[in-house]
Amino acid sequence: MNLIHLVLIVAFATPLFGAGDGTSLPVPQKPATTSYLLTNDDLPTKVGASSSSIFTIAADGTLLNPTRVSLGGAGTAGGYFAAARVSVLQSNTDACAYLSLGSAGEVSSVDIHAMQNVGNFSAESTDSGTGNGIGLANNGAYLFASFSASQTIATFAIEPGCGLNFLGDISTAGLHLGIVKGMAVRGNILVVAYGDGSIESFNVSAGIPVSNGDRQNATGYTTDRFPAGVDITQDGHYAIFGDVATTATVEVSDISSGKLAKTVLFNVSSAGNSNTIFLSPDQSLLYVVNTASGQVGAAFFDKATGKVSPGCTSATLKGYDTDWVFMGNAVTELNTGTGSRLYVAELGTSSGVGILQVAVSSGKCTLTEATHSPVVDPNSTSLLSIGIYPPRQF
Repeated sequence: MNLIHLVLIVAFATPLFGAGDGTSLPVPQKPATTSYLLTNDDLPTKVGASSSSIFTIAADGTLLNPTRVSLGGAGTAGGYFAAARVSVLQSNTDACAYLSLGSAGEVSSVDIHAMQNVGNFSAESTDSGTGNGIGLANNGAYLFASFSASQTIATFAIEPGCGLNFLGDISTAGLHLGIVKGMAVRGNILVVAYGDGSIESFNVSAGIPVSNGDRQNATGYTTDRFPAGVDITQDGHYAIFGDVATTATVEVSDISSGKLAKTVLFNVSSAGNSNTIFLSPDQSLLYVVNTASGQVGAAFFDKATGKVSPGCTSATLKGYDTDWVFMGNAVTELNTGTGSRLYVAELGTSSGVGILQVAVSSGKCTLTEATHSPVVDPNSTSLLSIGIYPPRQF
């Protein structure tokens, strides 16, 4: 399930948020600044220059008026589900998004307010993302790019005006020769999942990753659960992994020491697969994309203890196995609370974005697909990655 040629759209409309004890909280208000959802259309070489479709997000979560921004180079029309091909910058001065072009071996920089490409940036000539693409993650100072074909991680310094300056790269592989499927960075620690059952962390205080010497098999490895997706809590205490597995399982590692501790495995639902995950802005929910069954789940997460508890799972999303067949990255509409609505990339003959409404009350949650979901991406049949501006604040 690594190569993909489809797209999806999932959105959540949020009527009510809860504190988990039956206490209702106010619905987060739409921020004053205009919000956007950006896609990486991932168009292959034979189609021509790839693009990003930038949607304006309406007050009810509807995605409107997509503007096509040409990125110049070509994508791979699929790849690893958990690899983020869109990385939105955390910045008080610039509104930047970085999008990978796997076949071109480049990272494209987009000025979101101007809705234009400001340049494409290359790493070493030997760094290649053909086949399964290039995954991205940034910590505000550096952008990290995992090249699937060359099995390298390149580091770029982020410059004013959305520019990038290539600093260097490293070669890396899992214990069983796996390739980086997913990665996340928080402060000075970069955490990767190789998709072969093993995981590793790196110190990135100087930019170029230096291994912390903690490469190890995850707990789930012995029972055919292989970490692929990665997220890290806001305080950098826990790294969370989404497993490639028959049912939905996630694993949590305490990284407060600066290294990965042995993971603790949690079974969260019977839905199919769980290799793409995303923490809600308030870290109370862990969203789990169940691409093998066309569903999306939400597990309760305790940011103080790292414990994960079963929550809720959506019905099968519209168009599954007819218009689209795989799901990729998920992001929330807002950067507060549970995020209000959840958007999920859907890949297929009709690629787009699924929209789910999130509700929490009395310690229970629901995920309900919006009536206006999915929203078709008119510029892609290979949608796996999306991003939100303004982004989640960690």
